[in-house]
Amino acid sequence: MSRRALALALALSLTGLGATRAAGAEELSLGVFLPQASFTTNAERSAWAQALADALGAATGGEHTFIPRTFARRGDVIGFMRAKRIDLLVADGLLIASDPAEVIGHATATPAVALYGAEGTTMTDLRGKVVSYAEAGADDALFFANTALAGEVAPRAYFGEMRAAKDAGAALGAVRAGAAQAAFAPLGHPASAGLTLLAQGGTVPLAVVAVVNPAHIDAGLRARIVAGLTGAAGTGGGLGGWAPGDGDALSKARALAKAPPRVLTATPILTALTSERVAPPPLRLRTSGALEPPRGAPAVALTPTLEDP
Repeated sequence: MSRRALALALALSLTGLGATRAAGAEELSLGVFLPQASFTTNAERSAWAQALADALGAATGGEHTFIPRTFARRGDVIGFMRAKRIDLLVADGLLIASDPAEVIGHATATPAVALYGAEGTTMTDLRGKVVSYAEAGADDALFFANTALAGEVAPRAYFGEMRAAKDAGAALGAVRAGAAQAAFAPLGHPASAGLTLLAQGGTVPLAVVAVVNPAHIDAGLRARIVAGLTGAAGTGGGLGGWAPGDGDALSKARALAKAPPRVLTATPILTALTSERVAPPPLRLRTSGALEPPRGAPAVALTPTLEDP
């Protein structure tokens, strides 16, 4: 969708001309929480949400009108979900990974998780420093540890502060402004231009579509929503297209956002290994006398060969 079309859609929604409500159409609430999508302005995000709502309404043959509501903070959308004040939700996959709901569709774009720093920054420079990120899930730091950092670096222990921002663009903007020394964001986010890519790995489930209030969305309506998504609706924000189901990226995120950090690569992320890691002392064994042979082995006394020099 072009910027001109987005601006027009927003103008129509503000003047009440967009999202025409058919007489007798049932209203359904559509929540939108996409902090890691590649929207450059709030107006672009709002216009995208309105265009998606219109497309979904058209997919139901005008029987339903979707009223979009965009969210900037994870806490707010969780509160609306628990109060069933949202019927259908388009959200970052990390939110659904920690607060499950029935997923019926997902965005096809699943970029890698990346860590960006200011020009010339290295991983060793970030010890004790501020790293920014867009808060989406219950424990984003654990997800970053198991993806971009390959299980080698524990973010809360290594960095001085993990600082939440309203979205990925703001997190990367904090690096440019000097308020943070690095930021986690989807690989290739437009706001990362000119920054140094320090690490990358895993995949980000940028957006999934979930039924929050099943009492208002029956099986037939779900099928029409999925058909409307996979037709032509909702492109933009770097999301690619739409596909049915939850997708492989969300399945992986559910595991990586909860499991303890684990080393996933043999290539070390930290470059100055001598300063970051301390080698264990050599192992020396002190023995005396004969050693008992293993059970089932011939009864031959073994002479010890390792001793403390």
